[in-house]
Amino acid sequence: MKKSRIFRHMLEEPGMTLRPCGYDALSALLIEKAGFSLLGTSGYAISASTIGQPDLGLISFGEMLERARNIINSVSIPVDIDADTGYGNALNVYWTVKNYIWIDAAGIRIEDQTWPKRCGHMSGKSIISKEEMVQKIRIAVRARNEENSDLVIGARTDARALEGFEKTIERAVAYAKAGADYVYVECPQSLQEVKQLVNDVQIPLAFNLIPGGKTPLFAIFELEDLGVKYLSIPMICIYPAAKAMLDALAALKKGDLARVAELGINWSEFNELIGVRRWRQMEEEFR
Repeated sequence: MKKSRIFRHMLEEPGMTLRPCGYDALSALLIEKAGFSLLGTSGYAISASTIGQPDLGLISFGEMLERARNIINSVSIPVDIDADTGYGNALNVYWTVKNYIWIDAAGIRIEDQTWPKRCGHMSGKSIISKEEMVQKIRIAVRARNEENSDLVIGARTDARALEGFEKTIERAVAYAKAGADYVYVECPQSLQEVKQLVNDVQIPLAFNLIPGGKTPLFAIFELEDLGVKYLSIPMICIYPAAKAMLDALAALKKGDLARVAELGINWSEFNELIGVRRWRQMEEEFR
């Protein structure tokens, strides 16, 4: 079964689907090895890990596409892509969707910020009109249909911080009617808001949780009980990785190699993670 169809089934089945996010092939591989059945990409983490800069629209479509290709090729589970705004107008969205289908993405999510965009938990955002975003969703659906694909199309709104909750509801409902397979609302502020969104939108509702972000850190079980279908955890790999590297480098600065060894895994363990044994076996077979 195609990965896009597998992802679609996840959204149709009872219960919540968790979306831990990777930012490169190694983090994606670790997500799969941890037992998750789907992963997402985090534009925030990709920007940080690729160019060492914040998520302010500094990474181009081509760079994001190439990183996504490597992530998709490194795992066997479906990958849902953070495609920012689609990198321009409706025609850019059309081309973006086609390209992600061609590299076997299971899903793609576009948002209603203006370009260049920024992380949804940052200040200084601006958004396009509801009508323009509806057109972007419609052309994304057309691109998918032309490719005879099952690609899952998500639509994100950043309206909560700019237009208030009622306008957010209006946008979410409009995006659902335009053909989105799920609606992703950035930064709801209470469980009551989450409950109303679930009731009004009628298609799978998604959002994210970030430690220190603008959404309260609701308990996962509370969100599942309210009917949230899809929950993204964008920083699950990048924040712990950054902390581990800082700790190891601090230990090295002190000359404490024993502590450096304690903080990481060893040579054999890492080689096992990245599949050295399989490659050695093929090397022997085809020598």
